[in-house]
Parts: sequence; C-alpha cells; structure tokens
Amino acid sequence: MRTLLFRVFLIVIIGIFACYSFVGAEEQEGPLYQVRAGDTLYSIAQQFGGSVESLQKLNGIENSSLLSIGQILLLPGYVGVSGLVDTYLIRPGDSFVSLQFALNNPFGTLIKLNRIVNPYTLYLGQPLIYKIPDNLETDNQGGFSVFGQQDTLLDMAINADCSPYELMILNGWSDMSLPVPGELIYLPGTQTIDPIPDPFVDVIISDEHPNQGYPVMISIVTDPQISVDGRFGNIILNFMSIGERQVSLFGVHAMSDPGIYPLFVTAERSDGQRVTMEMRLPVADAQYQSQRIVLVSDKAKLIEDEDVRAGEDQIISNSVSVFTDYKLLEDVFTPPISMDYITTRFGMRRSYNGSEYLAFHGGVDFGASEGTPIHTPASGVVVMSKNLDIRGTTTIINHGIGVYTGYWHQKESKVSVGQKLIKGELIGYVGNTGLSTGPHLHWEVWVNGIQVDPLEWIKQEIK
Repeated sequence: MRTLLFRVFLIVIIGIFACYSFVGAEEQEGPLYQVRAGDTLYSIAQQFGGSVESLQKLNGIENSSLLSIGQILLLPGYVGVSGLVDTYLIRPGDSFVSLQFALNNPFGTLIKLNRIVNPYTLYLGQPLIYKIPDNLETDNQGGFSVFGQQDTLLDMAINADCSPYELMILNGWSDMSLPVPGELIYLPGTQTIDPIPDPFVDVIISDEHPNQGYPVMISIVTDPQISVDGRFGNIILNFMSIGERQVSLFGVHAMSDPGIYPLFVTAERSDGQRVTMEMRLPVADAQYQSQRIVLVSDKAKLIEDEDVRAGEDQIISNSVSVFTDYKLLEDVFTPPISMDYITTRFGMRRSYNGSEYLAFHGGVDFGASEGTPIHTPASGVVVMSKNLDIRGTTTIINHGIGVYTGYWHQKESKVSVGQKLIKGELIGYVGNTGLSTGPHLHWEVWVNGIQVDPLEWIKQEIK
C-alpha cells in the first residue's frame, strides 16, 4: 500500500516542483518570520535554511547583531508561499496526514516549505516549517482512527457520516492505495484532532535525538488492561508498569551508524486487536575519540586469544541480558568512587598493538589508588562476583527494569551473588587485576543488554 501511495505522492511532488524554483533574493517574494526573544540571524538561518548573508541582503540589514523582537523578516529561497511562518517539532504520533489538519496547512504548502520528497521520512524532533493560518480558528476538525481487520472503506465512511470519496481525498488515497489493517486514518467530524491512536493516551520519549551510546526511555499511558511491547531497530523492548505509565529503557549501541532508525510501539487490547505506532528516531554521531594501546606480551595474549575473549564476553552478556520487571534504583546514580580523575571515557575507539579500531571502551575508567573503596550507585541485587581473565575481579549488579552495572579490575570483591544492596553500600576495592595497565575502576552500565555511557546515568532519573 505504501509503495502505491508513494507513487501517487511522487506525481503530486513532480507537479509541485515543476513550478517551484529558486530565484535570487532581489527578485523574490516569500514567507515572513516574526523575530522572537533570543533569535539571531544565525539561528533563523539554521531554522529556515539559507545563510546569514542572504537574510541580511534580502532584508537590508547592515548590522547582523541588531534585531528587535517583533521585527518581520523575509525568508529567502521560497516561491509560491506568503504570510507568516514558524516551525513545529515532530512528536510521537505525527504523520503527514495528521499535520495537514493539526497545522491547518494544505498538503502542497508543507511540501514546498520543507522540500519533502518522501512522506515516510519524518522523524522525531524534526523541525517542520508551516504557514501560520491567517485565521487561527480552523475548520479542519476531526479525529483519527485505526483501520480494523474487519473494516471496509464504506464502513468507515458511514461511521464518519461522509462519503468514501471524501475519505480518500482527506487521506491521500487512490483507488489502488486503500488502507490496510492497523493504519491510522483521518476522519472528519467535530472531535479534537489527536494523532496518537487509541488505546494510547500519551507517549513520551526521553531523548528524541540521542547520541551513539546513550540511554533512551519510552514512557506510555494507555487505556487500562492494555499490554505494550515494542522494537527499536533489531532490539526488542520490554515494558513494565511504574504508576500509571508503562516504561521501557533501551540503549543505542556505541558503534551504531548515525542515521534514522525505526521505533515501533504496539498496544494489544484484551480482544487481541493490536495497534502499532511507528516512529523514526535519529541517532547522532557522538564524536568519540580514538586511543592506541600497547600491551606487553602476557597481556596481549588475552586480547589475541579469541576463545578467551569470546567466552568471557558471553558470560557477561548472559548476566546483563535478563529483563526483570521490577525497579530497585531509586533516583539518579551516584558515582561509585570519586570522579576527580577520569582516565578514559565511554565510547573511545581502541586499537590494541596496532590493530584496526574495531573495539570501543564500554565504560568509564576512574584512576584511583589500589584499595580505594567502591560503593554501589543505586540499590540492586548482585548477579555476579568472580574472577575473570580479562576483566579481573568482577562484580555485576541488577538494578531492575533491564539496568545493570559492572565493576572490573577490583583488588577484592566484598559481595556475593544474590546479596541485596542499598545505594551507597560497599562493593569492593580498586585494584589492577585482569587486563589492566594500572590501578583503576572500570565502571559499566548496561540497558536492555546494550552498553551505554555511565556518566549519563548520573543525570538520569526513572520515575
């Protein structure tokens, strides 16, 4: 269906752009922007495209630092659109269909202002330019519904008190591109427009433009007795109830390619009907640095021995990949030891003895004297306390809701498997065991089986 709809969409685009060309600023009439507090010519140019120089030339501004609140600026680079414009940030549930009505902007106006060639590339947090309606009260009232398994176009039209043809026009369908079960469709009416489909009530994404190696939290409110599952790329999301919300945490892998990734959240009703929200989450390049490490022969053998390395990695993975539907962490993490001396940050690309940069540093290294006490940053249950060849004396703590912390290279561990810890309790002491070049604590945080930057968890709060 999407392929057919996209073909129709392309025909419209071609028609629009056939008469849409860029002209010089001197000859152009175009949309207007009203300056707000905090605006600069640079920020306006970033928001709407173009350059500071083109804005200055078009508006006769000699001093780029002299802008006044309420000042009207002509924006360069647009033909066929006039009037005041602004930007809207894409939110969960938004689609090109819903935005036409929510912003009271014709399809073609949004296309021209944003130079969109594919309606399925909208992503969370994306700034969308729209024309401020001359009359702020819109006639485009209505709501959205999900096309059910047993629904027909005629059924939907009768329920909406309109004709099938009207539904086709409103939703951009052709005779060969009708809705499929689960698709969100617009219905004319008098109810308030809400792009989030039932049974979803509210969807919040903690970070709509995360960096590589960052944690993300999805918080959802649904109708009662609704189960929720989801997927980010190839990662299966597990949800648990915290108060009135259903919450899932996942990590963006530090070696993920920057780009746009699909995010699906599905609600299942008691009768088995499943409703899926499809979103797109942009992942940014974290700009991690690189590090060359030279190991002496006995240490190098640990890296070069694939069986030892793979076996130990599997042991860790098995320990941190089990989802437990309870939450033991109370609030933001506290550092396990003093942060005065961080020797290596998370995500650093690493080369060992001249190898390619195929590995990354999966935690944060704190330099400290041997024997320095290590304390748990949050309450949890010990799931591992043992000596490993590469990681040395190792402790792993389960904090619930898919969050684990790990502590490598200890001189001595003071906890045992199954032991419950409260925030601030002693875990062990800084050491130099395993593959280590000096006394330090290597601290890791795992979310849904993915290593993330531990320093982000000193800021995170899960409620």
